[in-house]
Amino acid sequence: MFPYLKFLSNYWQKERGKIALIFVLVVLSQSFSLTEPYFFAKIIDNFLRNAQNLSLFPTEAVFFKGLSLLVLGWIGVAFAARTFKNFQSYLVETVADRVGIRVFEQAYKHLLALPMAFHSRQKSGEVFRKLSKARDDITSLFSIFYDKIFQNIFTISVILIIVLIKSWRIGIPLFGFVPVFFFITWFFTKKIKKTQLEINKINEGIFGSSFEAVSHVELVKSFSTEKAEEEKFRHDNALSHKILKKKTFAFQSLGFAQGTVVNLARVVLLWYGTLLAFQGQLSFGDVILFNFYSFYIYQPLYELGGIYTKYHEGIAAVDRLDEVLREPVSIKDKPGAIKVEKLQGKLEFKDVSFAYEPGGRQILKNISFVLEPGRKLALVGISGSGKSTIVKLLFRFYEPVSGEIFIDNRPIEDYDSQSLRKRLGLVLQDTVLFNTSIADNIRYGTFEASDEKVKSAAKKSSLQNFISKLSEGIKTVVGERGLKVSGGEKQRIAIARSIIKEPDILVFDEATSALDSHTEEEIRKNITEVSAGITSVVVAHRFATVVDADEIILLKDGEIFERGNHQQLILQKGEYARIYNLQTQRQHAEEELAGERV
Repeated sequence: MFPYLKFLSNYWQKERGKIALIFVLVVLSQSFSLTEPYFFAKIIDNFLRNAQNLSLFPTEAVFFKGLSLLVLGWIGVAFAARTFKNFQSYLVETVADRVGIRVFEQAYKHLLALPMAFHSRQKSGEVFRKLSKARDDITSLFSIFYDKIFQNIFTISVILIIVLIKSWRIGIPLFGFVPVFFFITWFFTKKIKKTQLEINKINEGIFGSSFEAVSHVELVKSFSTEKAEEEKFRHDNALSHKILKKKTFAFQSLGFAQGTVVNLARVVLLWYGTLLAFQGQLSFGDVILFNFYSFYIYQPLYELGGIYTKYHEGIAAVDRLDEVLREPVSIKDKPGAIKVEKLQGKLEFKDVSFAYEPGGRQILKNISFVLEPGRKLALVGISGSGKSTIVKLLFRFYEPVSGEIFIDNRPIEDYDSQSLRKRLGLVLQDTVLFNTSIADNIRYGTFEASDEKVKSAAKKSSLQNFISKLSEGIKTVVGERGLKVSGGEKQRIAIARSIIKEPDILVFDEATSALDSHTEEEIRKNITEVSAGITSVVVAHRFATVVDADEIILLKDGEIFERGNHQQLILQKGEYARIYNLQTQRQHAEEELAGERV
């Protein structure tokens, strides 16, 4: 348990004052609570046993007064115990929730800071399942520790002191069954821990798979794989339920064994206490008092057993969260990194090589080029040639294995990465839209932008005709992942999102490859217009979209195979010219076929 608590201690430091108050409230509430049975014992010894003793109570008024004082004292003590307990529980729950939120926020912050290499190999659903499960378990364990463990340890310690003062012999049956109780708890919770680990793992897989299926529901529907996804979901849930039955059986067995031990302990306690009373070593009230105290001992032991079980249920989730937190943030800004306000826009790659895995296949090999401010560079080549990887390195999603990247004649690692990315605009092939309004999607990353700036960016990206046809205009919600808008409209929103940033370098990564030729031409004109006078990098699969670039680099197997402008490359009659001619012929054939169909 202590490694878990050490993990928690990193997050509850800010709550030290409230935690100290919780300790005080526990001591007060339990002290008053343990006093309650004392009043009951006194009523038995002083009043029930002597109800007819006229020498002690010559009149009914004397009896009534003494009994009433004890009862009023009892009521006052009980009221104080419950008052302090309520304040204790309130503080514990609120502090526990704050600690859980702090853990979740720290984990989420770390998750966003992790490199793309981590995100590319993880399922988002599984990762968030780890985070949410760990938050719930940490919140629960914090509550249990302060509201149960410390409270129960304090209670048992006080009862032990009372036993030693009154009669150590009564402690034999009172505490003698505790080791047996702990052994039974330990034996069964071993089994429970094992099954819970299996359940956690399966549930994380279920959450991850179902999250992916719902996230890609368009693909699921288009391939009619709903039944396959349902069957997989049903199979995994059935497996989880099967293991849950084993865990439930172990839980029930644990409860039965614990109950048997506790009942036996109380019977022996009553028998032995009565024997001690016969011998004159305890009063009748003391026997009742210690029988009351047996509830104070064994009820906490029940809870401690549950806590032990809960710990083993949660530790797996926390360990797996810790795996995420231990993931190194490999791309860090160095001390004194430059905060970027404005860039001239000069870009240089110098002998850059890159592989996604250490010792793995090189995606880029000794890439070198210089892009002057205000100029346009096109990166072309077949899929897998390394075009998009250059973009990822420019945005510092990854670090080069060797070589350097310069912006405005400074190594890219000299800049603060977040401020640098704010000066870069990016339009991807697969545009990501959030399930919010068109306006909010355009101003994403530039949240303070006014509606006027949003409308201006929409106009520059040729969105005004589309928006004018919508009943709610720019406030129209685009739907989950932009399902309510077409591919061309998505790209225009993405272009507007980059325009509103007023970037110094604009990057278009296969921004038109998923579109039909007509829409592609419209978007290409958009790109040409918005990137005029701005340093821009265009990654393209279709060569016809980059004929106006100042320089075109043809990549092949991660290397620069050919370079020059469109006219130069056509005159070389090399690979670029061959692919360009093939694509042009194919496009003409498709247009002729489309014309015949019309």
